[in-house]
Amino acid sequence: MRILVRTAGLLGRRLPPGSEKNRAWIEAPDGSTPKSVMDRLGFPEGGYLVTLNGKAVPTARRTEVELADGDDLALMPPLKGG
Repeated sequence: MRILVRTAGLLGRRLPPGSEKNRAWIEAPDGSTPKSVMDRLGFPEGGYLVTLNGKAVPTARRTEVELADGDDLALMPPLKGG
């Protein structure tokens, strides 16, 4: 299946070659989850904001929610501040 992966900031470096503007269509095996895609792309552990088709995916569900063909997965860096 093909899914759209979108990122922000420097996370765009984790996307495959040929990606443009921090977004890329990638092939993912059936049964893929947000966590498995993040692992496959080499995202370091962290408190990312993850949305699937515009809805937040809580950290506890990132290994349970299965992706479908055409899904839009957004992976945003953790927020930092003081």
